[in-house]
Amino acid sequence: MDATISTGPLSLLPYSGPLQRGQPRALRVTVQTGSYELDNLGDRAMLEVLIDRLREHHAGIRISVFARSAERVRSIDRAVEQLPVEQKREWALIRALYLRMRRVTPSVDSFIRTKQPHLYEAILRTKARALVNSEALANTDMLIVSGGGFITDVFPGQAWPVLERMAAAIRQNVPFALVGQGIGPLRDSALLRKAREVLPHAKLIAVRETLYSLPLLLELGVARNLIVATGDDAIEPAYELRSETQGTMIGVNFRVADYAGITQWDVESLRGPMRGASKKLGAELISLPVCTVDSVESSSDAEVVSHLVDPGDATDEAPQTPAALIERIRKCRLVVTGSYHAAVFALAQGIPAICVFNTEYYGNKFRGLAEEFGDGCVLVEKSQPDFVAVLMSAIENSWNGAEKLRPSLLRSAVAQIGAGREVYARLGEIVGALRSISESRGAVA
Repeated sequence: MDATISTGPLSLLPYSGPLQRGQPRALRVTVQTGSYELDNLGDRAMLEVLIDRLREHHAGIRISVFARSAERVRSIDRAVEQLPVEQKREWALIRALYLRMRRVTPSVDSFIRTKQPHLYEAILRTKARALVNSEALANTDMLIVSGGGFITDVFPGQAWPVLERMAAAIRQNVPFALVGQGIGPLRDSALLRKAREVLPHAKLIAVRETLYSLPLLLELGVARNLIVATGDDAIEPAYELRSETQGTMIGVNFRVADYAGITQWDVESLRGPMRGASKKLGAELISLPVCTVDSVESSSDAEVVSHLVDPGDATDEAPQTPAALIERIRKCRLVVTGSYHAAVFALAQGIPAICVFNTEYYGNKFRGLAEEFGDGCVLVEKSQPDFVAVLMSAIENSWNGAEKLRPSLLRSAVAQIGAGREVYARLGEIVGALRSISESRGAVA
């Protein structure tokens, strides 16, 4: 596909789906997200794009989202219905007790994971089956799994529920599709068996990259014609909000979590070098939090980075929406990040990103992103002996080359947006074909 840089937001592509007979009742789509709390601005951006694109192709479509906060769902779109994750009170109580235990004695959870893996897996699978919500599936025309990187060994607590929900959809003859996905690493034998049992039944799987997700899906038995590479769904809103002039700041984000392999001490140790680079380049540091609150798995990005940027340069209130974070990033000439979507939001605006990683999970995500965006996406591995020197050199080189890199980054963004829209047009045709099926099931508008 030819990619050109437009001078403004992308115009909506025309949809030429199947003709509708009469005035059919509204379609019902149920969405599984990567973040039930909707507190990750990257996952939220992908969900917002999914909702908008579904509505472009099917006016009046009724969308329900599995989430824990009805208020946050309404903040995205007041017409979208929240489906409780723990629909039964006893599971909500069990979850509350479990979270309290993890916060008070984190080592207990780690002990069960490492010393009692079969027990841990049994607990996860029991919970996952209990959270399927067959009643919600019975009242939907299609299940769509929104973008994220959660079908992986790294997040078994998220992988099992989505796989069990898709398995239930198969049993209930409810078609399903996945969009904006990063699949793997996936080596756990039980998760692999479940994925091999479920994923080949998808109507469509759109992946963010082809280096890792594509070969893994083929290995799991998914037909090649059902797999499409689109880049990340969140590229489009970032591209649309880009500035026409070069920014002047260095944006900073780090994710302190076991799955990222970055500690608060690692971040603290970068305070001096980062401030030194800031002074040398005459650029203020600005924090770019993607994960906006503390959780049992990670610290708030805003709190993490507040220890790194100069106090006078820090913004007191963290952005609460993807648009607010994108607006902050558009002030930057360069972004240094340990979080995937801070890089996505930057690259889509033509801003180079230096991606710091220390685990296979993040290494795969960033390598896939670099494959899509090219030289403007620079990878720096935390475990290398000369890490700080390499990072400082990358910062200076990317800063100096930012203007030259911008056109190619924007062309890559346009190409990926086009691929994404083509996939959603295809998904729109699949959803449209469900009208007659849903009507035969006797659903009421």
